[in-house]
Parts: sequence; structure tokens; C-alpha cells
Amino acid sequence: MKTISNILAVLLAATGMLSAQNRERPEVGFVRIVNAVSPGTGKATFIVNGRNLYPDGYALGQTTGGYGVKAGDLEIEVRKEGVQTGRTGVRLGMGETLTLIAFAERVPPKKEDDPPVWAVKLLRLKQQDVERGFGVSLVSVCRAEETAVDLVVEGRDQPERAFARRLKTAAVGLGRTRGEIMIRIGDRTIGNISPDSPGNYVVILYENADGEIQALSYYDPKFVIAG
Repeated sequence: MKTISNILAVLLAATGMLSAQNRERPEVGFVRIVNAVSPGTGKATFIVNGRNLYPDGYALGQTTGGYGVKAGDLEIEVRKEGVQTGRTGVRLGMGETLTLIAFAERVPPKKEDDPPVWAVKLLRLKQQDVERGFGVSLVSVCRAEETAVDLVVEGRDQPERAFARRLKTAAVGLGRTRGEIMIRIGDRTIGNISPDSPGNYVVILYENADGEIQALSYYDPKFVIAG
């Protein structure tokens, strides 16, 4: 009986330790914010729940990477000189990675003779279940309603053609390929991807200050959908 009592005591103590560890485990999620705001001057700053993530700011085409924050309700602001500030509220789940693309849209001026006004908007990318193999998610915040993109995959005779609709996601499955991928619009290469792990490679299309389409990409093990 004494042996059984000792075993029960050990099990209860272990259970208590595990419960304490679970209580102490921080409920953390991750936020990634992309700067695709071409109008205005200077760099953009990202504020999450009142905290400026990087006071020096982010240049056009830069992203924060996965920034760890406490899961729950978040208030996010994106500021850039010469552009109206963008704000949104989101709920971040524990272990979730939330991506927000900051871009600019023209809004009506208050007076008819006033110059055009631009405002920051935020597009959220939701994660979907992981799929096998390699894939590309194309997301466009360009002004054109649709952009034709060729993915030139090393070792393939023909490129993979995709049509990225504005503020929508175009998914391209690449099977088991590991070859270098060039991202092309017409005869111009705007970026490349070097796949090394199965999963999803997100390509965001945006415009620079001269109106030329650019691309930035990052790896996400899950597929994404805009909305």
C-alpha cells in the first residue's frame, strides 16, 4: 500500500507540475506586416497595441517577419507621411501567424478642387491547412484588376501562367519541384524563389513610386487566402 501511495503521490505531483507549466506557457501568436504603400514620403511605421515595432520604419517592399505578440485582440496602425493612417482590429489566435499587407488606395478629397488623397488599407491573409508539395500563393495589391504572372521553373520547358486578381489570391501547385523559380511579368523578371522545404511560398505583387510592378516573397508552411 505504501508503494502505491508513493506512486500516486509522484503522479499527482507530476500532474501539478504539468498544469503549472501550461498555465505559465505564454499564449503567443505572430504578426507579419508588409509595407506595400507606395504613395507618400519616407518609411512606414507599424504600431501594434500602441507599440511601435521599429521606430526607424520600414522601406517600401520590406516586411517585419514573424513578430511574436500575446494572442488576443490587436489594434494595428500603419503610418506614412503624406498618406492617411490605416487602422484595423484583429483577433490573433495562439500559435497563429497573421499577415497584413499595407497598401494605399485613392479616396475622395473633402473638396472638389483638392489634390488626390491616399489612405492606407490593410489586407489580411488567412492561413489554410497545409498541403503536400511545393506551392505559390500570388497576392496582388496593384491597381490593375488582374495581372498575368509567369513562374519560370528550372528544368521545365514551359512557365506556369497565373492570373493574380486585385486583392485576391491565386494558388499555383508545383508538385515536388525544388528548382529555382523566376517570377516574370512580360519580359521582365521581378523576383525569384529558391524552394528548399515543401510548403507555400507567398508572392506579393505591388507597385513602386514609378508605378512599376515589384514582387516580394516569403515562406509560409501553410497556404493563404486573402480576405
